[in-house]
Amino acid sequence: MPAKLSSVAAKAPAQKIEGLFGPKGGVRPDRYPPEGYVRHSAESATIDILADTWTYLIIREGFFGARRFAEFQRKLAIPRATLSKRLERLQKNGIFKRTGKPGQHKQYQLTERGHDVYPITLGMMWFGDKWMSEGTPPLALFHKTCRSWFSARVVWRETGEPVQARDIRIRIPKDYWIPRPRIAPRHRRSSWDGSVQGRRPCSVERMLSIVGDRWTFLVLQELFHGNHRFDDFINALLIAPSVLSGRLINLQRAGFIEKNEELGGYHLTKMGLDSYGPMILMKVWGEKWVVRGGRSNFDFVHPSGGIVTPIAVCSSCGNLLSARDVSYVCNYVAPD
Repeated sequence: MPAKLSSVAAKAPAQKIEGLFGPKGGVRPDRYPPEGYVRHSAESATIDILADTWTYLIIREGFFGARRFAEFQRKLAIPRATLSKRLERLQKNGIFKRTGKPGQHKQYQLTERGHDVYPITLGMMWFGDKWMSEGTPPLALFHKTCRSWFSARVVWRETGEPVQARDIRIRIPKDYWIPRPRIAPRHRRSSWDGSVQGRRPCSVERMLSIVGDRWTFLVLQELFHGNHRFDDFINALLIAPSVLSGRLINLQRAGFIEKNEELGGYHLTKMGLDSYGPMILMKVWGEKWVVRGGRSNFDFVHPSGGIVTPIAVCSSCGNLLSARDVSYVCNYVAPD
């Protein structure tokens, strides 16, 4: 990967650009929504589609090679009705397509849109391996292109530099804020207890057990946008105080945030900061496939002034990763 910002990185227009942490003067433009407006968030749109735990486990089994209804059910020990509803929703959202001739078993195959989820999976796997696994990671990954064992890294495409949440600067477009919906969707979530639903020890699932519901994700997103205080979350999200309290307790219990009376409010720990890599890969997927038709809902700006894009690469060769180029060895007994 190049050591310097390449010429393909577009030069940011001359305007105020703020960092995710510690802006130098003034109020960050992405921090407080204007009255009656909310963020146009590609990340939360992605979470709405992907981050239900059963949904993501079905996608995961698709990457492991499952195709038939019975395979998904056997490998996940998932109730038939739950599996049927999730597969129907995944087809509706273009993640799977159903194939098969009359009289033959139907198969569910990942579409191009589904295959594009793979970098997010790798980002979550890296996070779960680092912070939520003890001993040997559940999977050993092999990159067939460079013939090396590897772990994923989230870097800037244009520079090859690792993504560090504290170094990020952003620029928001004029339509960053959109009118608040009249009726907000309801999302329920039980308290986090670290439980695992699937039959595999799974680093991805362990991360989703914490952030895999819409409200928890939105609270975490607000922290990355510079908000720290209870009232700031209430004003930005219009979330019920009791719901917010539960999500903050879960994030504290899991080690993502800590309450700091001296600094005021809630702040991301080192563990919480590391979650930003897979989260911004969700942003890239959401912009491409859900909310923006390939347009960015905000830009990441390199200190040199160029716009940069997060990608998942092989730690050995630095090249982009796709599911078709990766094989694996299970460090556990795989489900029958």
